[in-house]
Amino acid sequence: MTEKEITMEQLEETVKRTDEQLDLMSWKMDDVEKQLVEPLHPQDVCIVNLLKSVSEVRSDYAALRAELGEVQALQRELSTRLRTQLRLVHGKFARLRQRIAAAEPPPR
Repeated sequence: MTEKEITMEQLEETVKRTDEQLDLMSWKMDDVEKQLVEPLHPQDVCIVNLLKSVSEVRSDYAALRAELGEVQALQRELSTRLRTQLRLVHGKFARLRQRIAAAEPPPR
């Protein structure tokens, strides 16, 4: 494995753990929201606002994760295309070298 692949795997694992933590937070938030049907104190209002903010962060995170997946797919596609083109260039170079070697006059 290359260093880039190892780094990508580590990033994917970190994203997975973060996603699990956010799922747990979301579940807990839903439970708290059910308990706070009607806020009575200013502190309760702050908690509800905080819960809404966390929900927004979660949705932003989900969108970012989807975009990260798209970027990774594009990187894999680009790497594949570059490898293919590199193989083509190496092949052309080898054929040109053979032509040059065949065309050279014998040494005197």
